[in-house]
Amino acid sequence: MAKFITSQDNPEEHEKAMGLVQNYQVSKKDNSIDAHFVSKAALQQFLDNPDFEAFKVHHARAEDGTRTVVLEGLNAKGESLNTFVSELPTCPPACNWTDIS
Repeated sequence: MAKFITSQDNPEEHEKAMGLVQNYQVSKKDNSIDAHFVSKAALQQFLDNPDFEAFKVHHARAEDGTRTVVLEGLNAKGESLNTFVSELPTCPPACNWTDIS
């Protein structure tokens, strides 16, 4: 089960999660994507669907060959709701939410 971690409530788990990110950062190749941004509005569209229970994060590749992700909405049975979020902004180039919002 996925964990929701805050530094205040669980500093050890928070440090572990940050360590996972740092492990990737030090091993990535130049110009690799560090992160994808998902807006509150995009997540809200999933949450507004009464059948929505979870989303699946698909690793994907854009037409230009860059790595990306696509979010797919699922119902309680794990079946696709045929709702997707794609074309997520990436870091780099925009590494602060204020750069893209």
